[in-house]
Amino acid sequence: MGAIPICFDLDRLILALSDAFDLVGVDKTGHSRRVGLIAARIAGELGWESGEIRPLLRAALLHDCGVSTTGEHHDLMGALRWADSVEHCQRGAGYLASIPELAPLAPLVAEHHTAWTNLCNRGVPEDVALAANLICLADRTDALLQGGGTAGRDLVAVLRGHGGFFAPQALAALDRLARCEAFWFALEEPVLSESLVRLMATGAPELLDVGSVARLAAVVGGIIDRKSPYTECHSSGVARVAVLLGKALGLGEVTQRGLEIAGCLHDIGKLRIPDELLDRQGALDAAERLRMARHAFDTRVILTHAFGPGGIADWAAFHHECLSGNGYPFHLDGDGLCREARIVAVADVFQALAQHRPYRAPLSAEEIAALMDGLVFAGKLDPDVVAACKDHLDECWKAATGQ
Repeated sequence: MGAIPICFDLDRLILALSDAFDLVGVDKTGHSRRVGLIAARIAGELGWESGEIRPLLRAALLHDCGVSTTGEHHDLMGALRWADSVEHCQRGAGYLASIPELAPLAPLVAEHHTAWTNLCNRGVPEDVALAANLICLADRTDALLQGGGTAGRDLVAVLRGHGGFFAPQALAALDRLARCEAFWFALEEPVLSESLVRLMATGAPELLDVGSVARLAAVVGGIIDRKSPYTECHSSGVARVAVLLGKALGLGEVTQRGLEIAGCLHDIGKLRIPDELLDRQGALDAAERLRMARHAFDTRVILTHAFGPGGIADWAAFHHECLSGNGYPFHLDGDGLCREARIVAVADVFQALAQHRPYRAPLSAEEIAALMDGLVFAGKLDPDVVAACKDHLDECWKAATGQ
């Protein structure tokens, strides 16, 4: 099912996470990739060197990491300026600041909806102010495009009408770029992704070890769980239970860290599910069930981009598969499910049952153990993993509930 790499490329992770955060747009994705390329092209037009563009591009790709709900994303893309824009900026900056490898990007994300005149008046360092404003300009350019604006200099004129919001030199550079049709055509796939990969390959790769990635994954898990009030701390709880079970079953330290990453990120595909569907208390119709089932597929796509095929991507994405073959969305049976994937599946069930959900109260450890026995009998969960869970029932309960 794929081994865990000994190191991970930071830019590859950033691109994958950017795509994941853009899933919040549901049917309108790719926003952060377009913002990244637009910001990088404006910076290049201003004469920035590749070493200066790289952190700008990283920040642009992650600028909306503070947005978890479809309602907030709708506001984000629906108005050129709005009153509550600073909230997701500060939230996203806080996430990045807690990750050592991404902390230098936090000031740019914190200010990416601050008007240029305000940045200048507050004495924000010039390099931070201009980089943040380039992200703002690129962000609002794409918002206008996605809102039906026509590519070209007329769109730049609309932006220029918001006097003082954008740096004059940045607007002038965008206006020069806007005269070239190819600038706008390059915002479409596959050219968009190819251009970003080339831009991010200009410097030496930055490699992270599995421990650093686990810390990053924990932060991303919190972003995922913010999607719904009913999933608060779900991802971290699944990760803790998965690590506990991995240790109980004799798996090595590196594999335990991989289980931690998979647990934190197993629901990353849920970012694409509309808020109202995720919080639905009643029964779902066939189309809604299909949409819900897609989250595990999207998890596999995103994590394959981040970590490569197999390994962590599969351990996370197969958490709704069953030994009987009646799970979803891949309908794998026991032959296709490695022990690590089975562990994440048990951890997911345990934590979900221990947590309050809109349709039921949390269950006790003993009630969960009895239910899991039934799921083993039905061919859904691995009997050895469930046995390990029952042997460490109190520990699993504390891990699942954060106690």
